Amino acid sequence: MTILDLLKKACKTKGVPEKYAERIEKASKVTQAEDVESAVDAFKENILPAIQEAETSATAEYEKKHGLKDGKPVKDPEPKKDPEPVKVDGLSPEITKLIEAQNKQIEDLKGLVQSSVKSVASAEKTAAAKRLLAEKKLPEGWLNRIQAESETSIEDQVKTLHEEYVSIQQGVINEAVESGKYTPGFQQPKERSEEEWTKLMNEDSKTGNPGVVDLGIK
Repeated sequence: MTILDLLKKACKTKGVPEKYAERIEKASKVTQAEDVESAVDAFKENILPAIQEAETSATAEYEKKHGLKDGKPVKDPEPKKDPEPVKVDGLSPEITKLIEAQNKQIEDLKGLVQSSVKSVASAEKTAAAKRLLAEKKLPEGWLNRIQAESETSIEDQVKTLHEEYVSIQQGVINEAVESGKYTPGFQQPKERSEEEWTKLMNEDSKTGNPGVVDLGIK
């Protein structure tokens, strides 16, 4: 089953017209099955309302201009004769105005689509950063140090943070060795939980000057 087929299936499940499945695929650039649901959700929440509103507005404007209701002519009890409209380039002023209004709506929709694509991309990068931080066992609070819009890849940013994390840990051990509280090869420091290391790392990153840390060596 192709991504487009999965998108159509998800659209049907989530109440989104299947005709938009191809547009969702192009807008979100989804390539993996696990991303289909979130792509449809993003489209339904951010783009579909604007499209429906634009379609409703265009239809209402057209029917108002041409005396229609639900696509049928509305009977005027006292029909009035309007002057013959002056045509410009073969089109009446009413049609020209309607086309201009529709063009503006299309431009607005393009802006919404671009904004939605940007939001989806940012969310995907944030999710990837969170996963990489967990893999490297880095503090979850460091997620706010990842810049999704940066030209530097998420992988390289996490790599830099991991190097900083390791450096801080090594600095703690070196400080303990210099103070005589820890002798390599003689006695290992006590094991620390991830929560304890996280607290220690966050404190060190704020001060920029780690002090003597109790490693639990008697």
